[in-house]
Amino acid sequence: MFTRRTALALGLAVPGLAGLAACGPNASSGGGGGGGEDGSASLRVAWWGNPTRDQNTQDVAAAYEEVAPDVTLSLEPGEWSGYWDKLATQTAGGDFPDVVQMDEKYLAEYGQRGALLDLAEAGLDTADFAPGSVEVGELPEVGLAAINAGLNAFAFLINPVVFEEAGVEIPDDSTWTWDDLVDTAVQISENTPDGTYGMTQMGTIQGLFQVYVRQAGQDQYKDGGAGFDLDTATAWFDWTKKLQDSGASPDASLSVEDASKSMDQSFFATGNVAMTVAWSNQVVAHDGLVPEGVLVLRPPSMTGSSADAQLWYKASMYWAVSANASDPEAAVAFVDFLVNSPDAGKILSVERGVPGNLTVREAIVADLDEANTKAVDFLEAIESELGEAPEITPQGGGQFEDILTRAGEDMLFGTITPAEAGQRVLDELDAALA
Repeated sequence: MFTRRTALALGLAVPGLAGLAACGPNASSGGGGGGGEDGSASLRVAWWGNPTRDQNTQDVAAAYEEVAPDVTLSLEPGEWSGYWDKLATQTAGGDFPDVVQMDEKYLAEYGQRGALLDLAEAGLDTADFAPGSVEVGELPEVGLAAINAGLNAFAFLINPVVFEEAGVEIPDDSTWTWDDLVDTAVQISENTPDGTYGMTQMGTIQGLFQVYVRQAGQDQYKDGGAGFDLDTATAWFDWTKKLQDSGASPDASLSVEDASKSMDQSFFATGNVAMTVAWSNQVVAHDGLVPEGVLVLRPPSMTGSSADAQLWYKASMYWAVSANASDPEAAVAFVDFLVNSPDAGKILSVERGVPGNLTVREAIVADLDEANTKAVDFLEAIESELGEAPEITPQGGGQFEDILTRAGEDMLFGTITPAEAGQRVLDELDAALA
């Protein structure tokens, strides 16, 4: 079941990568397809997704074959649950597809083992991409290991109806602080019937944790290890406990229950909380569940200035090319079409996130509905406030959401203190990254 938690973080381990080293640049291509002497090319393209994404990708592939008739695309759609096992198996067997949809959690794992082509060196044009959006696909070992297929950023979602029922003003997201957030949520909890709360319990949400530590001058990762210290982790869990103790959010049992529900049955969707968090590419899904639609706000800051919010562009997903692609030039040309062509943009729209290419974005924005326009407007509103792009998740870092969740829930249930939760997160993350 697609729950609120999995919507925020799809943290699954990638097994079977030990064989990747055998598939580096000096290995034989192994996979199917190839280039013909007449200039023709056959490429395999793999992605995960839903029926809408599958149809969009099939349509854009057909459009590409119209403009590049010498190229044949063999399409390999999949579902998230089995995608990474299959890709790891293919990679270990020298059967890595030519063009692959990639996730940030696993980019380093494949890049460090020589499985991905440097797209910059291969000549991919990124001149029209928004500042700061290309760097999110760079790895020291590779260069430009992948190009974003769409962008998002971390956001607060507001149900204005609950605010109105509580008689509480919607905060100014350019000036509110973490304390303002709690105070606002407490007012809503107190001014509404039992069972309605100001906000969801956010202490186990990796995206907001990363916002918090970045504002503290740290980050989730640094030089391939944990980028935050015990004091900052403890302060985070102190804040998490304050949400529960003040009544700003539900208690531990209700919060765990809420996180396990499908999105349409969550407390936010049913009008039982006024504020939740999401990546901006999830605005559309939430907007359709709230009768009067959602408002999209910046997260709070420690200083009371959105200029210090330390948000960043996150790739909703990437396109990458195999280091052993059967025809690297043809593979890069197809990726170029996917991310740089306004015609492709009109087919793909914002289902994979808001286009990083500003020319493509401009070409499609007039045709977007209100919900999708909210996501685009949010990204454009924060562009001048963005901090530096964070390090790509190192190998083993895909476990972090589960580590944070376990420690946070144990702390909320009272079995460990905030300081003990902070220490556990650091210890378990260090072990995962070792």
